[in-house]
Amino acid sequence: VTDLAGRQVTVKVPVERIILQSSGSGGAFYTLFALEGKDAPEKIVGWDPGLKKYRMWIFQKFIEACPELENIPNVGSAKDLSVEQVISLNPDVLIVPAYSWKSAKDVYDKVEQAGIPILTIDYHTETLETHRESIMLLGKVLGREEKAQELVDFYEEQVNEVYSRLDEIDEPKPKVYVELGMKGPSEYSNTYGDYMWGALIEKSGGINIAKGKIERWGPISPEYLLDANPDVIIITGSYWPGCPGSMRLGYYANPEESRELLKAFTERPGWDTLSAVNNNRVYSIHHGLARDIWDFVAIQYMAKCFYPDVFEDLNPEENFKEFHEKFLPVDYSGVWMLSLEE
Repeated sequence: VTDLAGRQVTVKVPVERIILQSSGSGGAFYTLFALEGKDAPEKIVGWDPGLKKYRMWIFQKFIEACPELENIPNVGSAKDLSVEQVISLNPDVLIVPAYSWKSAKDVYDKVEQAGIPILTIDYHTETLETHRESIMLLGKVLGREEKAQELVDFYEEQVNEVYSRLDEIDEPKPKVYVELGMKGPSEYSNTYGDYMWGALIEKSGGINIAKGKIERWGPISPEYLLDANPDVIIITGSYWPGCPGSMRLGYYANPEESRELLKAFTERPGWDTLSAVNNNRVYSIHHGLARDIWDFVAIQYMAKCFYPDVFEDLNPEENFKEFHEKFLPVDYSGVWMLSLEE
């Protein structure tokens, strides 16, 4: 097969023993469940700690549905990958995002030298093409090509709900600021350049005020933000219990608490002068929705925030529920997107 780094890789299919990398951020975890259902844990012989560490509520929800996930060995990831442990688990394949493979190629080379094939996928580029290729590649090596095509068709239909209308919009693009809500209101956290949330802003029809100021990710100065005066502000959320005041969204979130946490961000010094705050165009979306098979939800929600009249009929939450019903072994619950206004 050809992987997303353009390499020819020989893999014995269907693969039965898989080691996953970047389980919580653009790896193959959700795709594997979409293709294999509740049988997915039987195929995972090792993984990184990302999902458990950074997406605690998602981990908890999947553990409820598939308790055996709790017992899968942690092999580390990227430069912290335990090559010896990987070899001892005798996997058929190790699946890693292309960006991670490039950043720790010397480590992954040792795995391949031991005779274990590595397949790279790419959800981080956040294009229709790389999503399609990644899903179909995984479908091929799992022997689930029909299900993979079903997933691709669903994803394409969902993103085209937005892309098909963007070209027809005849109004000024809104200026948008997005921030990782992990550190709470007291400290400015990461925003994004032409990467991840920054790229999704533009795909959804907005102007990213951090583009050209931030290369990939990092905080911008409060002075720059106040001067840029964005039309729309998006604070991303998840469940970070070690960070008081952090924006809280996910399977176990409730709207009242999440809205209060979001409101606290608007009370930062100087934010009372911002157009987004004064016009109640402050929103939150789950941080884990970017760079993965469910990022269509983020694209739809942001497009709706940017152009509420154009996308009045679009319901990202209902489409996310449908995605759960069709492709995931867990039920939709909680709060994944939220506006300051009820």
